[in-house]
Amino acid sequence: MHIVLVHGWSVFDTATYGELPDRLLSESKAGRLKNVTIQNVSLSQYVSFRDEVRVSDLAAGFEAAFRREIEPKLKGERFACITHSTGGPVIRHWWWRMYQEANRPCPMSHLIMLAPANFGSALAQLGKSRLSRLRSWLKAVEPGQGILDWLEHGSDESWELNRDWILGSAKMSTVADIDPPVYPFVLTGQSIDRTLYDHLNSYTGESGSDGTVRCAAANLNATYLKLKQRVTSANVQHLLSQLPQDGESTDLDNCQWEELLQVEEHVESMRVAFRLIRGATHVGSEDGILFSVQDNGKKNETVDSIIQCLNVDSPNTYEKLCDAFSAETADIREKERVERAKGWCTQPNIFHDAHSLVILRFRDHTGQTLTQLDFKLLGPNDDPNRLPANFLEDRQMNQANKSTLTFFINYDVMNGLGETTYRKQVVREALKGISKLGMRIYAQPLNGIVRYYPGIMQATKQVFGQVLRPDQTTLIDVEFKRLIGRGAFELVSLDGHPKFEKGKARQDFRKQQFGGAINPDDV
Repeated sequence: MHIVLVHGWSVFDTATYGELPDRLLSESKAGRLKNVTIQNVSLSQYVSFRDEVRVSDLAAGFEAAFRREIEPKLKGERFACITHSTGGPVIRHWWWRMYQEANRPCPMSHLIMLAPANFGSALAQLGKSRLSRLRSWLKAVEPGQGILDWLEHGSDESWELNRDWILGSAKMSTVADIDPPVYPFVLTGQSIDRTLYDHLNSYTGESGSDGTVRCAAANLNATYLKLKQRVTSANVQHLLSQLPQDGESTDLDNCQWEELLQVEEHVESMRVAFRLIRGATHVGSEDGILFSVQDNGKKNETVDSIIQCLNVDSPNTYEKLCDAFSAETADIREKERVERAKGWCTQPNIFHDAHSLVILRFRDHTGQTLTQLDFKLLGPNDDPNRLPANFLEDRQMNQANKSTLTFFINYDVMNGLGETTYRKQVVREALKGISKLGMRIYAQPLNGIVRYYPGIMQATKQVFGQVLRPDQTTLIDVEFKRLIGRGAFELVSLDGHPKFEKGKARQDFRKQQFGGAINPDDV
């Protein structure tokens, strides 16, 4: 078997792979691989620190390098790829765009991703200048803007790749439907290297992440929802009568709005093997999921998991490993639930709960992006005040596309959890959680020649289950109906019009009114 290692962002030296290449060769010589022998390991070296370079460029570059350097050596066999961080999205783009969607047999058999930024990284929003300071601790270089743009949650490029992955993989159901099978794996940690903690930037010490990539953003098990507003010729005039009139000041939350948002599409991705690695951080020589690996023969959870992945040789063994990883992840979650804080933190305990990443994109039915939004999650009885305390860890608006919002939500707080103990002492009382979730969205303008009726989805158990998944990401497309008033374009007959004086066809329409909506079914 040929192994290809692909590094993450802002790397300029193949030393980033540490002793993993040597360890893999040692494990192979020791016979820990069941059906194959590792014959060669190739180290990728791609440029991610130039502003003009994008993920699609790197995928094209990998394809050319593969054909030039690796394909002649395979002799009809397939290769396995192990990636770290941004290397995951790069190889996924290569696989999905150049092979799966092109209906070409992929020469890669196993894709093992270590802490991949599959749905981006919260750190990307900090920008180059701030990140370059953080990265200087790690002796890396300033990240390129093109890669940062991709990595920001909700970027157009990551959205398209991930939506296509969810919709495309769901049609295949399992890896057995991929011909020949490609086995994807995600291994990531939820521990923080406190020596790299930045007190002015909570993302570096965020629960539910490894200090750089959130577990939910690494996981390829994901959901896609499309919500569409139900506005028709039969109900549009009634709905418009409930909107505030021009110049009116209205308490919108206390209006009796009608529920209009409906689920038009609900798709879950193919099942992917996902495992937490105990004590693993994103980077670092002590606990970094990649760089901490040593070729010393000692037991290492990252290496053991990689060997398990490489030993998968059929859809059946893949499904069994998915089950095993799921059970091991649940066990690690409970064992790492409580972190006793040291002198750098005033709180005695830090809780490592499961989190959900929810990324929403707002458009109207004509394709226009909506950026002026007031978004609220609703708890039981459609009341935002009944959401649990401390449920929201973070929210971001994509800087390049302000119609995309990301919410990082503590799933265990929302769903409820029994009391948390540490050394037989209760350190956190039971979390009650909620069972219903909804949303209310006001897209502007609510009045004017063009306007939008609010998007309302009542709080239900079904919505809760569709939107929030532990350690997973949900992409939600929200489509509003664009309501265009008759006053946007009027035709006035000159004959017999009382406001026209003979020979003076003039009428001031600067204050033209909405005049009722154009039939939304006709435009």
